[in-house]
Amino acid sequence: MRPFVKVVKAEDPCSAAYEAISAVLIHDVKGKRVLLKPNTGFEGPAKSGLCTHPEVIRGLIRFFKDQGAAEIITGDSSVIGVNSLQALKSAGIYEVCEQEGVKCIDLNDSAPVEMKIKNGYVVDSILFSSIVFNVDLVVSVPVMKTHMYTGASLGIKNMKGTMYKREKNKLHRLTKSPPPGAQERSLDFGILDLTTVCYPDYVVTDGIIGMEGFGPSGGKPRPYGMIVASSTPVACDMISLQLMGMSLSDVGHIKLIAQREGLTYDRIKVDPVDYKKFCAKFITPLEAKLEIKCDNLEFVDESACSGCHTALLQFMRYHRDKFKEGDRITLFAGKDLDEKEIMSRKDKAFLVGNCTAKYRKLAPFCKGCPPVDSEILKVIKGLGGVIIEYLGHSAFSLKTKDYNILIDPYLTNNPMASDDRQNLKATHICVTHGHYDHVGDAVEIAQQNNSEVYSTHKVAEALLKGTKVVTGDIGGVIKTEFGYAKLVSAIHSSGVCGGIACGFILDVEGVKIYHAGDTALTMDMQLLAQERIDVALLPIGGISTMGPLDAVEAVKLIRPKMVIPMHYNTTIAIRQDPHFFQRAVERETEAEVKVLSPGESFRV
Repeated sequence: MRPFVKVVKAEDPCSAAYEAISAVLIHDVKGKRVLLKPNTGFEGPAKSGLCTHPEVIRGLIRFFKDQGAAEIITGDSSVIGVNSLQALKSAGIYEVCEQEGVKCIDLNDSAPVEMKIKNGYVVDSILFSSIVFNVDLVVSVPVMKTHMYTGASLGIKNMKGTMYKREKNKLHRLTKSPPPGAQERSLDFGILDLTTVCYPDYVVTDGIIGMEGFGPSGGKPRPYGMIVASSTPVACDMISLQLMGMSLSDVGHIKLIAQREGLTYDRIKVDPVDYKKFCAKFITPLEAKLEIKCDNLEFVDESACSGCHTALLQFMRYHRDKFKEGDRITLFAGKDLDEKEIMSRKDKAFLVGNCTAKYRKLAPFCKGCPPVDSEILKVIKGLGGVIIEYLGHSAFSLKTKDYNILIDPYLTNNPMASDDRQNLKATHICVTHGHYDHVGDAVEIAQQNNSEVYSTHKVAEALLKGTKVVTGDIGGVIKTEFGYAKLVSAIHSSGVCGGIACGFILDVEGVKIYHAGDTALTMDMQLLAQERIDVALLPIGGISTMGPLDAVEAVKLIRPKMVIPMHYNTTIAIRQDPHFFQRAVERETEAEVKVLSPGESFRV
């Protein structure tokens, strides 16, 4: 059967949405649960082209009510830093749902579920909000927008909002390259991978007021007055592109999905047949006429793809005013860069995009394919990455803009502690084993902050009751909001009957940190070299753990970029000179050693 797309010229958005979905419905909805997924990724005024028009949602609610749906839910998950419910309220959607008597929710309030992607091009799994898989029908209700990174944002791209919390950034921080010879970017293949496990049943595209230029958030409203709907999402997106005056080749992910499904324009049936009379010309990001110049910003991007070009343009547009004064800086993007040119800029050079990763030893690096303008700014301002604070003994705090991860928070009665538990805020806590000087204040801090706690099964069962604990065993990987926590072996007693001790590899927003826990030197550590550890936190105290000389050998096996010594000088029995360890490591390996006093921190 040929895919069918309904195009409606809208006088009234509510009735137009009702008409459009009624024309394409192929399911018996009676007794079913329906999720309406609008586009409210950003908070802003209603009916402005930023978010889905509230009256379009009203029309869909009324239609599914009339069809006898058992439950209708409207919900979205906004970008990091935006309150999802507030965005729904600002868009006028929350009020419409209240008036129509249906639920309006933050998708992140449902538990996460990990979906494995078989033979994925660039991702192996994605965390989603589980409600997407607990309803019978999902209706994607996007705004008709141009998009800085993907060309356009329509029904398929809108499903990226079902990814759980910070997982959304995953597709912008891909390190795996597209297949050889591909013209599309990693992000396009990431969306293609997503559709293999999360694909809407229907798309109803809101073109009442679209957005052109620097979408999805910085463009201009484009009054258009159209609704496009289909039970074949890629067909709906293809026709929407035609109506926007854009080519299929302009939007990589839609092109890839159309190729996967063997779909061409001549196979799509559209009502009305003369729908092209409604075609308009949406200004694309690259066509947008903007005065964006700053003498203190230089771009070296001749070999960059359009994704990085667009990212740099977005960065210039939003942040150029911050660089009117001060020294001139240079942003490098693309595959073919001159190392000498990068080095000639000294500390005023910055690398942008995954293609520049091979030069990252020469200058600060912002990853992403394409990168995000706000992340570029953080790298330039020295605000990116992770702040590692030593709290004393084996306790650390790993801070990002959104998270504070504590490891082995032994503070009370710790003579080396730099803080007390009352002052610490934690989103996540890792406990390596059950000894008092590692469990420490974990339970109290977790209960005060509703922190998620990670440890092994027996340690959690015996010592971490009353907390929101997630357990694993050696070799296991726990997916988290900040990235993941991998449990690795530690040669040490566990402190509980039948238990085991562990270390952790934490991927914190792309920075890999290995906390060894209490351990002896072990040949298992040579496997950690494959993990490409950024920072290794290693015990050097002796007696209960390896001492300085064995810790030097551990560095040789692990091959981290940086090492921080820990678990020393808390008592006389484990008194050591960390600077002896530092000199030995830096003499015998390429790793840098940071010796931190309790309370000291640095950014990586």
